[in-house]
Amino acid sequence: MRSLLVRSLNGQGRYEEALAESRQPTPPASRAGSGQSAMVVAAALHGLGRRDEAEMMARQAVDECKQFLHPTHPRIREARDLLAQITAGDPPPEAPDAGAGSS
Repeated sequence: MRSLLVRSLNGQGRYEEALAESRQPTPPASRAGSGQSAMVVAAALHGLGRRDEAEMMARQAVDECKQFLHPTHPRIREARDLLAQITAGDPPPEAPDAGAGSS
């Protein structure tokens, strides 16, 4: 559940809140959740412009995914895509409604 909350905050462009929420203590992740936590933290760090930290977390996510998930699992591709985006220096994707409500 925490990963979903952090992912949602990232999607809204609320990177500081996402990073703070990701630091809250949680029970150990199951094998099925491998890489999820590191991915959402990497996305939050990337959104904050903290590229080196984001790259380190994205690499950790790829490693965790490869360790526990089947090679064709979609999360492995997602983690690699995130790492590629971070290392390419691309800006984080803008939140879908980032401009809404600011008049």
